[in-house]
Amino acid sequence: MSNPTRNADSTTARPRGGRRPQAADLKAAKDALYRKHILAVAESVFADQGFGSAKMQDIARAAGISLGTLYQSYPSKRDLHRGVLIARDTEMFEAVMQQGQAILQNPESMTRLLSLQRIHLQYLLEHPDYLRMQLHEGYVWYHDAAWPSSEEQQLWARGLDVIEQVFNWGASQGLLVPGTPRDDARLLMVMQQTRLANWVMAGMQEPHDTVIARILADFVRQFCRPEVAARMLAADGGALSDDTRDALRRLAD
Repeated sequence: MSNPTRNADSTTARPRGGRRPQAADLKAAKDALYRKHILAVAESVFADQGFGSAKMQDIARAAGISLGTLYQSYPSKRDLHRGVLIARDTEMFEAVMQQGQAILQNPESMTRLLSLQRIHLQYLLEHPDYLRMQLHEGYVWYHDAAWPSSEEQQLWARGLDVIEQVFNWGASQGLLVPGTPRDDARLLMVMQQTRLANWVMAGMQEPHDTVIARILADFVRQFCRPEVAARMLAADGGALSDDTRDALRRLAD
């Protein structure tokens, strides 16, 4: 005679299709790791070759998978390229906001705002393949020629909003020269991109702190009121003052 209780338990434990919930969770976790591996390999290939020259065959070979398997995950090279950028963009924004949210809520000083920029620049320097992918594209901000996806546009808009918030606060406190925040945000990105491109072209050997200090000095010279810049820069205006650099180190510790 069958045991009704046992039959009921068996039905509960195994859903339709015969797959236990734990098995579905394990497959989802394995798929996530698989896609992460593909994105990491693709990031390196795109950084080395650029989007135009990179081939899906090269990425599949470097990832140790078949070309058909790669296309199952990413139907086109553009989908894969965007997948890398969106994953990194999201990771970078979350890293900046995790450390910088308190600064945005209470900026207090120009030094604290510079420390927020420092977090963003440090992420780019610590992920040189992601940085090189951006430089390959040559787009300082998204526009129609870049054919951004809606997700890319949303990420960009969130980042631009943060920069505009910084400019609005600085101008309201008499620290920054009054201007158009959105235009100033784009100008800032052009300046940063130039310095970062120089670092890449020189072989990426210069210490991160040196590159960051140079970019922050650019910001002070370009956007701060003259009396504020005079306090934050060295006597000749060519670099951050020792006091400013010491204050930034203390905030980073």
